[in-house]
Amino acid sequence: MSPARRALLGCALLALSACGGDPPKPVAPAVDAGAMVPVAPKQKSLGQLEAPQGTVTLERGGQQRPAAAEPLYPGDVIETGEDGSAQLRFSGDRVVELGADGRFELDLDGTGVMLNVARGLVLTRVKATPGNEEGDVLLTISTPFGLTRIGAAELSMKVDESSADVDVKLGEIELVSKSGEVTKVGAGKKGLLGAARELPEIALTVVTSTGRGELKAKNAKAFVAMNPKKPPALKPGDVVRVKEGKLSLAPEGSSTRLALLKGAEVGIVESRRGPGREATALDVKKGELEVSAPKGQSTRVAVAGGITLVSDLGGQYSLRRTGSGFDVDALAGDVTIEREGQAPTVVQGGQSARIPLKGGAPAVKAATREGVVLPSRAGLRVYHQSLKQVSLSWDDAGAENETWRVQVATDPSFTNLVRDGVVHDNFLTVPVPPKGAWYWKVFKGDVEHAKGAASFAPEPRSQDLSRLKNVVPEGAETTTIFFQDKDKPPVVTFSWGKDDAAAKYAVKVYREGQLGTPVAERAVSELSVSLPENTLLEGKYLWSVTPLDAKGGELKGGRMNKLHLVFDNAVAALSIKSPRNGDPGGRSVNASGVAPVGSKLFINGKSVPLDAQARFDTTVSPAAGGRIVFRLLHGGAEIYTVRTVRSR
Repeated sequence: MSPARRALLGCALLALSACGGDPPKPVAPAVDAGAMVPVAPKQKSLGQLEAPQGTVTLERGGQQRPAAAEPLYPGDVIETGEDGSAQLRFSGDRVVELGADGRFELDLDGTGVMLNVARGLVLTRVKATPGNEEGDVLLTISTPFGLTRIGAAELSMKVDESSADVDVKLGEIELVSKSGEVTKVGAGKKGLLGAARELPEIALTVVTSTGRGELKAKNAKAFVAMNPKKPPALKPGDVVRVKEGKLSLAPEGSSTRLALLKGAEVGIVESRRGPGREATALDVKKGELEVSAPKGQSTRVAVAGGITLVSDLGGQYSLRRTGSGFDVDALAGDVTIEREGQAPTVVQGGQSARIPLKGGAPAVKAATREGVVLPSRAGLRVYHQSLKQVSLSWDDAGAENETWRVQVATDPSFTNLVRDGVVHDNFLTVPVPPKGAWYWKVFKGDVEHAKGAASFAPEPRSQDLSRLKNVVPEGAETTTIFFQDKDKPPVVTFSWGKDDAAAKYAVKVYREGQLGTPVAERAVSELSVSLPENTLLEGKYLWSVTPLDAKGGELKGGRMNKLHLVFDNAVAALSIKSPRNGDPGGRSVNASGVAPVGSKLFINGKSVPLDAQARFDTTVSPAAGGRIVFRLLHGGAEIYTVRTVRSR
């Protein structure tokens, strides 16, 4: 009944009462049959529906209605809309959270409660309640792809049209495939029910080529060179190999990249793609490939021997075929190794793993810092020769078990990303370009935590200051020579004008105030003469040049000229005398040179004292790989110079 009709009826009743008549008997309002609340079955409830949010409906006895906080019974079906969520509570304080856009049905099996998940996301946990005894209910989750026996474990599960992905948070579960195969998955591991065979098949294409790639088509007898400007379409059964450079493949319409490096040889099996999921199968015969997986989808790459690598959160990893199996490096982002009949193994971002080809569990190795570690600051410069990798680091503020998302690009606007994924340590190891730059950002959640930038280049050729031929011309002006290596004063060259009558010239150099004995004298026929390094030390000098005739007689007296040799450390860059690249190494090597005045110098992480002229001369122990890392702080600049010595 509408509000207006109820108001009119109320007025009529009031009118009748005022007239002294008896009011009519109330008439029951009409009931909308579609809004009837189904009667609860005459059996014990399985659990309680709690906290429905957004669009959540309950179907019971063939009738559907908006769900409320209420008991649930066998046969009840809960559906959540795009904005919907709810949770189920069972005995023992077992809680199951239901995500958006899902369909969930409650039932009983021979051992306990069965939750049939047709689609959607569920998360199970046991609420920590004082006096709670865990395990009062045995929960099994059924999907179109198999069963998951939970017991007292905690997990999250996502079910879509092709598979059920399981991430175990606590305890251990059992996955039972439709064929009856049972796989146990422990805490921190991931599992999968279903396969990618149901996804639509798509083509693989060559998207970039920076080298020489070759193709052997299915049933062909030999490889032929590929035209990088017009690469052929790749089909199942084709084999691709890279003789030089790099070749990148991509599933059609996908942002996934499969980069084959020099020496790699890969057979094409298939590639399939569906909503939020992509699966590519390759036969990696030899060499190395790098995989870049986008965020927002599950990217699966089968490589050989029943081994599949899975990236759920995006990131980059490399795979290298060895004589005994595969080596996997999770460059950025976690990657899961799945193998038929084995529990999945998670390789966290920064870690590496070795997968034996003939069975056996993968061996995971923790992330390790490189010998050259760069802090997250702008304007870093790194001079090197053949340096392969560095670690980018940031302050972790004392956090433990933290997850960081790192982006690394070749440009400051981050349009060309080369790394984008999560790591679980406060550093990320990246390759070093011979010449170029890295820009990086570190996120904690959605908040930017740190950023940095570094340029890389070969070490500039340092000027050997001791070998400069400092020219001192004859004349009335005093010549001053500044030199910057106090242990090795420079070569000094004296020059003068020509005397047509002279056959030779006599040059004499005296220390100021000591004209009795020259410190150096020469007789030459040229118009200049050079004194080797270390001949004239720091100080003040007088020198003269006297023309001589053919018999050695003086044609005229020489005029005295002034020369000052002054040590003045005005170097603007670090000058390293030793060690040089390729010098013999050992437990310790000599490190010497001169730094700019007012700078601070560290070698392999240790502060090095500088004398009054900013010189240093010390012994250092080479780091791994024979690395000697000089870190200079000067005028706001932070400069790394990396040299490498040979192992004895």
